[in-house]
Amino acid sequence: MSGGSPAAIEVVPAGPVRARLAAPPSKSVTNRALVLAALAEGESLLRAPLASDDTERMAGALRALGAEIETEPGAWRVRGTGGRLRAPAGPIDAGLSGTTMRFVAALATLARGEVRVAGRAPLMRRPVGPLVRALGALGAEVVCDGDLPPVVAAGGGLGGGEATIDAASSSQFVTALLLVAPFARRDVIVRVENLGAADYVEMTVRLMEEWGATVDRLGNSAWRVATGSRYRARDFAVEYDASAAAHLFALAMTTGGSVTVSNASPVTLQPDAGVPDLFARMGGGLSREGDALTVDGPAFLRPIKVDLSAMPDQLGTVAVAAALAPGRSAIRGVAVARLHESDRIGAIAAGLRATGADVEERPDGLEIVGGGALRGARVATRDDHRIAMAFAALGARVPGVLIEDPACVAKTYPAFWEDLRRAGVAWRPVG
Repeated sequence: MSGGSPAAIEVVPAGPVRARLAAPPSKSVTNRALVLAALAEGESLLRAPLASDDTERMAGALRALGAEIETEPGAWRVRGTGGRLRAPAGPIDAGLSGTTMRFVAALATLARGEVRVAGRAPLMRRPVGPLVRALGALGAEVVCDGDLPPVVAAGGGLGGGEATIDAASSSQFVTALLLVAPFARRDVIVRVENLGAADYVEMTVRLMEEWGATVDRLGNSAWRVATGSRYRARDFAVEYDASAAAHLFALAMTTGGSVTVSNASPVTLQPDAGVPDLFARMGGGLSREGDALTVDGPAFLRPIKVDLSAMPDQLGTVAVAAALAPGRSAIRGVAVARLHESDRIGAIAAGLRATGADVEERPDGLEIVGGGALRGARVATRDDHRIAMAFAALGARVPGVLIEDPACVAKTYPAFWEDLRRAGVAWRPVG
């Protein structure tokens, strides 16, 4: 945030939002492309990558493992290692980035020596055990603290073979395993149980294939990766971030306005690109002209019953809109959200209750009776970027919503508050 980082900000409603904005580049694609480029032979050019706390943590970890990464405005050059990773002198600090911690835990098994991966306190509560056990089944020497970080890998590579992984708490376990599989000494078969956000794994597989790996799909939840099908350096453009775009579209829904995201390509595997369709079920209007997608908010929102297992990051976005929709909404399939940067189910329920909303927690989601009178309140973001951005959409409609630790959005969308101002939504720092 420009001008320092206040303890909290108050969002100031200004009527229906009417804006045209470009969403930031995709965090999910940037981090996967960084890993692929770091493992490839030769120099890759990543065009329009996302520069955020999460991606900078990933770049720092890859540098520690031997990749050379040069950043310049609008592009990053990555000189790959060909999978020959070095062991850094000290631990790799993943900060708050679960993606970095899990992907690097798998990469560490390829290093020539011991690698320790840790992070800040909230990250150390995020599970990694299923990934560690699957890596062990493929011949890696790797341990963690129960099911939690830190992760310590002895290095020396992967033998290969077959591993079954439980993805109930994160699809990132599957992605991490697949990304390193081409460097095993024999073919790798990965079988997955309890896979919710399957599209994120399909995104990984498609990117691996684009970069030169050979991956065979063995049904809906199993893959064979051929050994020796190494990654090749390439010139690669990062697409828009559908998760970030959803937070912009939410402004139209909560205020009855109209928001156009100018770079929302219709060709994407990002599951959160499905949020506008959910908003259409809640009464919103959709229109598209090339890459420009517009969401028009309705005069009256409709409640929704939805399974968000494919896009759990959008729990808060949908919940905030549901709080304004007369009737009972039910959001299910997001038990995994209790294991994200915060317990998002509990945190979002607490924030909505503080504004006067009628909310019931369920083990895997929320039930919300919306349409009642809401009031301003101070919302604790719990160091969670998604909570801050979700409640900004509520603050654009309800006077007096204060959002604590607004700088936490830098994890994935550093320009969020500036974009809010560009959209005509004012905010002011408060103590």
